Amino acid sequence: MTVTFPLTEKRDAEALLQHLTLHKLTYPGNCVVSLKAHVAQVSSSHTTALGTARTAW
Repeated sequence: MTVTFPLTEKRDAEALLQHLTLHKLTYPGNCVVSLKAHVAQVSSSHTTALGTARTAW
């Protein structure tokens, strides 16, 4: 499953990685993170954790 996370000045890539860790998703452990200009695409086979992380973001 791949989910897009919007990035802002306050919610940057570092904040996203910390947020994913709270939901038991670690890079490069069990998810893949691709950074673009204003979004990050996160892929993981842990769909429930990824969906919850996206909802909470």
